[in-house]
Amino acid sequence: MVFHTPVLVDEVLKILNVQTGSVYIDATVGNGGHALKILQLGGIVYGLDQDPANLAAAANRLTSMGFSNNFHPVNSNFNQLSALVGRRIPLPVDGVLFDLGLSSNQIKTTGRGFSFNDPTSLDMRLDPLSQTLTAENIINTYSFDQLYDIFTKLAQESRSRPLITRIITERKLQPIKTGQRLGNIIRAYYTEKHFPTSLDPATKIFLALKIVVNNEIENLKTALNATLKLNPGCNVAVISFHSGEDRIVKQFIRRHFLKQSPKAVFPSAQEISQNPLSRSSVLRSYKII
Repeated sequence: MVFHTPVLVDEVLKILNVQTGSVYIDATVGNGGHALKILQLGGIVYGLDQDPANLAAAANRLTSMGFSNNFHPVNSNFNQLSALVGRRIPLPVDGVLFDLGLSSNQIKTTGRGFSFNDPTSLDMRLDPLSQTLTAENIINTYSFDQLYDIFTKLAQESRSRPLITRIITERKLQPIKTGQRLGNIIRAYYTEKHFPTSLDPATKIFLALKIVVNNEIENLKTALNATLKLNPGCNVAVISFHSGEDRIVKQFIRRHFLKQSPKAVFPSAQEISQNPLSRSSVLRSYKII
């Protein structure tokens, strides 16, 4: 299996200040990339992930590398952090990491609907067993105003009105059931109008749909609030890939007067060239006082 390449690894390790035998929570463990680096430095990692497929991949990977004693997988959304700490996760906790991006395998795997090239699905649920709302539901049943709210506030799509009109027209002809078809509808509009774009024009809308399907804004707020109850001295690092999520983290730090590491850390040009998925990442951190 080709594992996802974690972003901003050295910067995260510096913030967490990993010590042998100390406890760290990787609240979005994914394929275990960041967790592996923490384990190699002697840390004990509790890896949370709502996606059972990702959690299984991380557990198998890290166990096979000899870290079964120090890696503890937990199938949970990080919005349950308060309930987990002190019960399944022992105190004190020395560091917490939130990496809010998708793993590359989630994007590339057909049948998940995260990709605008997926020919079989427009699902986007992190855990299909516990969630009901899908991106397919949203695109095919939401009203113009509901879609406009998502496209403008979350996707920050400047051409929301004509795009939504086209999507509604297309879904009347035939329900939009795959990421590929939705992506093609968005691309076709941009191509016809000769609008320039540095990224695939479907990128922002797909990210916004994923956020809505998985209730990521509210879950992030809940999780950040939960960190305030952790022991003083605990370092928290948050990697976001969406300006709205980054804004929430920045405002949270300011609101609670938390001791902040360098305001925002971005990937280097070298990292972006080696791992294009890192290009929109922003790292912010704070220490519990």
